[in-house]
Amino acid sequence: MTRKFSRREFLKLSSLTVGAAALTTLSPTSLLLAEPLAPRQFGRITIRALRVMTRPNWRSELVTYGGRDEVVEIHRAVVGDGSPLKHNHVWYEIAEGFMHSSWIQPVKDEVQTPLKVLPADNFFGEISVPFTDARADANPDSPIVYRLYYSVTLKVDEIKSAPEGSVWYHIADENGDSYWVLAQHLRRIPPEEIAPLAPNVDNKRLVVNLKTHWLSAFEGKAEVFRTRVASGATFFQPDGSAKVLVTPGGVHPIWNKRISRHMEGGSTDTDGYDLPGVGWVSYFGSHGEAIHSTYWHNDYGRPRSHGCLNCAPSAAKWLFRWTTPEVSYTPGDITVQWPGGTRLEVQGTPPPLAQDAAG
Repeated sequence: MTRKFSRREFLKLSSLTVGAAALTTLSPTSLLLAEPLAPRQFGRITIRALRVMTRPNWRSELVTYGGRDEVVEIHRAVVGDGSPLKHNHVWYEIAEGFMHSSWIQPVKDEVQTPLKVLPADNFFGEISVPFTDARADANPDSPIVYRLYYSVTLKVDEIKSAPEGSVWYHIADENGDSYWVLAQHLRRIPPEEIAPLAPNVDNKRLVVNLKTHWLSAFEGKAEVFRTRVASGATFFQPDGSAKVLVTPGGVHPIWNKRISRHMEGGSTDTDGYDLPGVGWVSYFGSHGEAIHSTYWHNDYGRPRSHGCLNCAPSAAKWLFRWTTPEVSYTPGDITVQWPGGTRLEVQGTPPPLAQDAAG
């Protein structure tokens, strides 16, 4: 089995950061990654069983399996043979061998100092550890409501201390769910962290190509940011019927933005989802399609969403801050009427493909 890290080991090794570099000088390997790796990097396995191979290709010898929510130390990212996953040839090297990067979420483990007083207008925060279990009450023995993963973004509206001394934050979930998060596992996002980027630039536009799955931000003719995305897919139901959820083509204005959104939908095991705390959401489609962060996969470069454009968290956050309409920290969302905000041009048509259920 892959090595699991204890809480004590993580406290010693949690100095890593994940860059949000846009068009910086990167190695060929880094250009294929959703986010460049830090000098010390960890990852959380996102599927039930992920093979560890002796070499970075599926035809090499199987070493062992890693299980869902196991956390591994990533030594480096290498370009190998991703076939039949032709969209992604990046593998992560760990102590035991190589694991394909599509099913490993890059994570940190940064324990926070709990706030003692709730700010007047509440606050937004993000999970800063690989995962934490949200509870029905501010008590470590209370029933688990959700498992929340690194980068999940939430709004806090109450602080409470448990009898044994732990501090908990109550989550203001817009879907009506009530749950508490251990305060040490949620980092407060200060208002200045969502300040608009290049607010005085008028000629902004976004272009995404569904054949290549690259999304670019332009100021006039200058490309100022680029990131890989995952777009809408076709899901096959148990009865064999197809449910087509392709990202709509054409030009769309961004009409609604939210710092955090609890997304849920679907009706079967193949396409149902319940995703609290999806961060940095920019709606552009008439049926709820949006650009947003993703924590349930690291599989960018192919169709696998419900019509949205899945991005790495830092990329979604950059786009959220750069695009219009601008969002104030309070209340943390905005809706505008036609003609809307920054235009997104959706080019190309991807081949129909059934993928895992997600956003």
